Amino acid sequence: MKYPFPVLLAFSLASVAETYGENLKPGTNQVEFMHGKESRQMLVRLPGDYDTSKKYPVVFGFHGAGGPMEGYHRQLERLVRDHGYISVSPQGLSNGKRNRRGVTAWNGFSNHRFSSADDVGFVVKTVDYLDRHASVDRSRLYATGGSSGAIFCFRLAMETDLFAAIAPMRGAMINRPPVPKGRPKLSILLVCGTDDALFTGESKVPGEVFHPASKTMELWATNHGAEPGPAVLKQTEHVTLTRYSPEESGYELLLYAVKGSGHRLPRVQMTGAIEYMARFFSRHARPEPKPQ
Repeated sequence: MKYPFPVLLAFSLASVAETYGENLKPGTNQVEFMHGKESRQMLVRLPGDYDTSKKYPVVFGFHGAGGPMEGYHRQLERLVRDHGYISVSPQGLSNGKRNRRGVTAWNGFSNHRFSSADDVGFVVKTVDYLDRHASVDRSRLYATGGSSGAIFCFRLAMETDLFAAIAPMRGAMINRPPVPKGRPKLSILLVCGTDDALFTGESKVPGEVFHPASKTMELWATNHGAEPGPAVLKQTEHVTLTRYSPEESGYELLLYAVKGSGHRLPRVQMTGAIEYMARFFSRHARPEPKPQ
């Protein structure tokens, strides 16, 4: 799917500059700014009762390959409306050298065939932008995404210290060096269908090999200094929830396996996962930095 350039960019550079310089308002804000040589766009939604005297948690939602930013903007509406988050739904690019179909995606690992963008730097810059133009709680930044967006969540966890927790959905961690080592103890909720090839690490995407979901959680448990001894917390007709972190550890490593679902989760199951994700995020914040 090609990026609908004329539709999403149908506002002038003058209005873009104005958006970039003004404080964000309740409701949906269209934001665009330059990062390097690329023009980057996003939708930022603030609660209707937004109050500048309060600090708000922020959730980033990264769309899947080929998807526009509007997709996760809709997915995260409930978190804004019912849980008081600020949501950020950025647009991925399609500037990879081997991207002949113009598929928009996230640069989730080196030599990505769809995108060569500095997406990590873009997210860092976006957080700084939010800090200047909204009232955000830097200790409560979260990231989620589907498929390509989920893969990118793991790259953010590997290369930044921004997030208190991530919730990759319908995705996996790329099986390439390095593995997590010495990374901060952030919390992770991995949501994946048991019939998705990414769940078992058997994806046949050309040039891409992924860790199985269980191995991904074991690697992060090892990074966090925990014995990767999984414990089933919940088992229903549709979902098995498994913990890979010790009890009372201050962080959570959870695998949310949707039984019998493939890469596209049914709407009811996706809604349930989003609602669980909201509660999961609310339990975690980055610790205050220790005084030097």
